Amino acid sequence: MPSSDKRRGITLAIMATIFYAIVDALSKYQARTSPVELIVWARYGVPLVLLLAFFLPRQGVAMLRTGHPWLQTARGLLLTGGTLLIVLAYRVMPIAEAQAIFFIHPVLLTLLAVLFLGEKVSSRGWLAVVIGFAGVLIIVRPGGGLFRPAALLPLGLALTFSTYQILTRIVAGKEKSINSLFWVLAVGTASMSIVLPFAWTPQSIQALAMLTVIGIVSGCGHFSTIKALEYAPASLLAPFAYVQLVWVAILGALMFGDFPDMATLIGIATVATGGLLVVFSKRQKA
Repeated sequence: MPSSDKRRGITLAIMATIFYAIVDALSKYQARTSPVELIVWARYGVPLVLLLAFFLPRQGVAMLRTGHPWLQTARGLLLTGGTLLIVLAYRVMPIAEAQAIFFIHPVLLTLLAVLFLGEKVSSRGWLAVVIGFAGVLIIVRPGGGLFRPAALLPLGLALTFSTYQILTRIVAGKEKSINSLFWVLAVGTASMSIVLPFAWTPQSIQALAMLTVIGIVSGCGHFSTIKALEYAPASLLAPFAYVQLVWVAILGALMFGDFPDMATLIGIATVATGGLLVVFSKRQKA
């Protein structure tokens, strides 16, 4: 693979982290006045429209098909449920803390892969598991005066996302990434469309405009991720996902005045270390 392609893939992957961080910050901002269900609907419904508008004319109806409808539906429901949890978390806790807890998902994925896929884990992999969980404990401080029960929400996202990744591994190689993305967005949009009437409240023009922006930026993140994987392998791009922790910390400070304390910064660094150990140990095995 040419080095120019790798650089292009890395650039797109970093751009995706910027888009996702902006989506998270805007979701937290909008969660003050809009139902969480509506925000999640926008994060799936608007990208779905963009995906169909840009790719359906080129790909045709083939991009809508799947040979594994139940697996794809389960993937979509897991990711949608996790998105609900994280937006709920943003209402009551800083986005940097919530994202740092979520980024334990590579560690959880390691455990789930052992349990359900029978994968072998090296000593470095188990060390990463211990480090990752230690980082989360530093952030949430269970039993301490600063413990927030809301920290369980991003932990829930980490668990649902890890399970989602297990199912993604099962369908990988059998489905094109564009097909899998369509199903995730379609299932998310459909499921939230069922729930939304029960949570709907009248929205101002400004709120609807913000929700549209959230959806468009989310679509840009998905598009950047797909294009990045066209230029570089996932194993090369995986470490750059942690750049998102930097962006959400900056946006949290600028938009909401949320400055992480020293313990939280240490916890974030510890979680990132555990996750990166997982990534690099897998790259070495590959």
